[in-house]
Amino acid sequence: MGPGRAIASRAEHSPMVAVVEDDAAARRALSRMLRARGLRISSFSSAEELLQAYADLRPSCLVLDVVLPGMSGPDLVEALSAGAGLPRVVFVSGHIDAPAMLKRRGMGHFPCLQKPFEPALLIEAVSRALGQPRKNHA
Repeated sequence: MGPGRAIASRAEHSPMVAVVEDDAAARRALSRMLRARGLRISSFSSAEELLQAYADLRPSCLVLDVVLPGMSGPDLVEALSAGAGLPRVVFVSGHIDAPAMLKRRGMGHFPCLQKPFEPALLIEAVSRALGQPRKNHA
């Protein structure tokens, strides 16, 4: 097996992280930060776009903008919670009141990074999230 094949094999076994961010530049930046850490990334511009691919994708972690056109990040979490299992979640937001809004919706336990943030904060939040057990809902 050549070296390229070994690298591809390792990438196939790394966790899948789905990034949902409506701002294209921010989506690219988030994806680059996580990909640089060896994670597999799929990125989406809306929650609805992720839902269409969700069954095939089966991500280990979601990096979600709180405010999205159409279905919001918290709305997506609620929709996925109704199923067999919710992946780990890290919210990102440019809205100063996002953590308080998440708390009011019973989602204050999820990390929420305020944009702009240092790349190391995202890596740390996703790494911690991936170290936690998956949330299962009955």
